[in-house]
Amino acid sequence: MATALTQQATRDVTRLGPQLGAELHGVDLSKPIDAATLAAIRTAFRDNPVLVMRGQTMSPENLIAIGDSLGYVEPHSILQYRHPQFDQLSYITNVKPDGTIDEYGAKVRASEWHIDGPFKKSPDCITFLYSIAAPSKGGPTEFTSMYAAYDCLSPEMKARLEGLQCFHKRGEGWKCTAPPPPLTPEQKATGEFEGNTHPLVITHPDSRRKSLYISPTHTSHVVGMDRATSDVLLDQLYAIAIQPEFQYHHHWKLGDLVMWDQRATMHRAGRGTPPGEKRIMLRAMVVSQLRAGA
Repeated sequence: MATALTQQATRDVTRLGPQLGAELHGVDLSKPIDAATLAAIRTAFRDNPVLVMRGQTMSPENLIAIGDSLGYVEPHSILQYRHPQFDQLSYITNVKPDGTIDEYGAKVRASEWHIDGPFKKSPDCITFLYSIAAPSKGGPTEFTSMYAAYDCLSPEMKARLEGLQCFHKRGEGWKCTAPPPPLTPEQKATGEFEGNTHPLVITHPDSRRKSLYISPTHTSHVVGMDRATSDVLLDQLYAIAIQPEFQYHHHWKLGDLVMWDQRATMHRAGRGTPPGEKRIMLRAMVVSQLRAGA
């Protein structure tokens, strides 16, 4: 059942999945973001950590504006996909600028379940994808709820996880088989990619709900555990997190804007885009507050 939001115009939220996924209607982000629109988005997003706004017509500046209204937009580490004029933005694409197939983008990139940027001291917290070319079928983005994964744990497991920390490093996750492209020497020299530690269970600063904060691509190990014990525990949590009933798969249409909360979800790129069809999205990654009390 849709829930009415009482801002200037009627903006309804329709659930798309039992645990995850909702569509916010009545929002036009091609215009300057007024207080009522931002309030509607914040309210809907607090309760729905994967939020869809269809039928948008957005410029890069519009995408940066909505991102900066919720934190600040930070450039992605994979340089080859950055927007040529707006380096805060990057492309998710299966084609190269010359129109040929991007084999990495089409078959490898983001193909494993992950959270973006947990290896940073201040991780990415919100991500936006805006569709500028959508295939006729296939190529979904798949999400799973880390709220639901935590909620279904036994009291004994919740007690075991209390206070545990995980060490995260880019592409060095305990289950990673498709790491991101290597960093440049200049990126390595910044010291920003040496890895960071964050709690295994976080409390969301807005919803106050607890969630699992693990990323198979980037989570190396549980601090203080030997590797074998850490791997067993992380495998147990991973198996719980990716249960089908916790998932929402978004099938793209031109003009879709999807925002999701890295503090409450994992995601991966789905396959099945027909040969010769383009799948291109423009992305903004927003740094905000990782957890309550941070």
